[in-house]
Amino acid sequence: MLQKLVLVRHGDAEFFGPEGTDESRRLTKRGAEVLAAEYPSTFEPLKDVDDITFWVSPAVRAIQTAEIAADVLDVDPDEFDMHVSLYEQDDDEFLAELGAEGDGTVVAVGHIPFMHRILWKLTGEDAPFSKGSVASVVFENGDIDKATLEWFVDGPED
Repeated sequence: MLQKLVLVRHGDAEFFGPEGTDESRRLTKRGAEVLAAEYPSTFEPLKDVDDITFWVSPAVRAIQTAEIAADVLDVDPDEFDMHVSLYEQDDDEFLAELGAEGDGTVVAVGHIPFMHRILWKLTGEDAPFSKGSVASVVFENGDIDKATLEWFVDGPED
């Protein structure tokens, strides 16, 4: 039964990717450094959680953000599940995928305004979701229709 969803907005990214596409945009050096410094304390509540699955947007900046968080949580980046719904910001598809997920905790790394919308749709809570923000949502008895905001850490940058 799905217990928790952790929504993560990627860190500060360059304006143009090396391939000239939005998807190829990387974290800035400062953006990566700030997340590496802040995420050990941000993800402290998840350090004892055994069953964590990372769902990641295929955008390079989201993958890099997920790698920083995964390092803190001792999760192998080779085990990331790429979810196009996160990049395309497809609420319906993402919620359907979430409803079909099995046990444990999903850490979903994506973009704005999607992260803000999903948090609102699940919990009715409004959060700013600056770059690098993280929100933990818990599900009563694994039911995504019974979600509450457990904690929120505003991003270290915006």
